Amino acid sequence: MRALITGADGQLARELVSTVPPDVQLRAVSRVECDIVDLQAIEKVFESFRPDIVFNTAAYTAVDAAEENEDSAFLVNAGGAENVAKAAELIGARLIHISTDYVFDGLRSTPYPPEVQPNPINVYGASKLAGEKLALAASPNAVIVRSGWLYSARGKNFLATILMALRGSRSLSVVTDQEGCPTSAHEFAAVLWKMSGDGLGGIYHWSNSGSGSWYDFAREIARVGKKLGLLADEPEIRPVTTAEYPRQAKRPPYSVLDSTKLAGALGVSPSSWQQALLRDMTREFGGFSRRT
Repeated sequence: MRALITGADGQLARELVSTVPPDVQLRAVSRVECDIVDLQAIEKVFESFRPDIVFNTAAYTAVDAAEENEDSAFLVNAGGAENVAKAAELIGARLIHISTDYVFDGLRSTPYPPEVQPNPINVYGASKLAGEKLALAASPNAVIVRSGWLYSARGKNFLATILMALRGSRSLSVVTDQEGCPTSAHEFAAVLWKMSGDGLGGIYHWSNSGSGSWYDFAREIARVGKKLGLLADEPEIRPVTTAEYPRQAKRPPYSVLDSTKLAGALGVSPSSWQQALLRDMTREFGGFSRRT
C-alpha cells in the first residue's frame, strides 16, 4: 500500500510516520512541498506518487489567531480540505480527513457521538466543519475522523508546554472549567493505520477514554513528570476559571467525544487518558532526569 500524509510538520503526522507499518510505502509532505490551498500543486504530488490512501492532517490550528484571520482559517481548513479531497478522488485514493471536537458547542454533559449535529462557537471550529462538508462532497467515500486535546511528546502542544512551564516555575495557573479528553497522538496514529485497511466511510470519533479538565491534565503531567525524575517535586498548579483566563476564541466547556462507533468497527478499546499519558511520557522521557 502507498500512503501519503499532508501536514508533515504536525504532531499527528510525525506520529503516523513513526508508526508506519512495514508493508506501507510512505510519503509525508509539508506545506513547503505541498500547500493544500494550491490545487494544482496537490494534484501534481498526488499524480506523481499515486497513493492508495491519503491522511489529511494539514490544518490551520491557531484557535485564537483564527478569530482575527478568518479568511486564512477557512482557506486552509475548508478550501484546503476540499482540494485534498478532489485530488484524492481524481486518482482513486481513499481519503482519511482529520477534524476536531471544536465543531461542537460544548452544551452537552455526556460524550458526543458522531451523529450529534455540530454547532461550532469559534472560527476554527466553523472552518473545520466547513472542511468536513466540502471533503465529503468532493470525495463521498472519504472518512472524517474527529479527535481533540491531542498531545505528543514532541512539537508544540499542551504536554510540552506544561512540562516546560513546570520545570521553569514554582507555580502555574490552569483552566479547570473546560472538560475534554487528553488524547495520545501516538495511539491515535495506530488507530488511523488500522483504519487504512478497513472500508469504513462517513464520520467517526476517536479519543482516549475518560475525561478531565486542562487542570486535571496538567496535574497528571506533573505527577508523572515527578515519577520519571523530570521534576524535583510537583510544583503548585492553581485552578482558574475560563473567565479568569480570557482568550480570543471561545472554547466549548465540554467536548468529550464518544469513540464507541469506531472502536466497535475496528475491534479495539481506547485506553484511559492517564494510562496513555504514562506510556507516552515513559517512552519519550523515561531515560532522562531533571538534571539532563
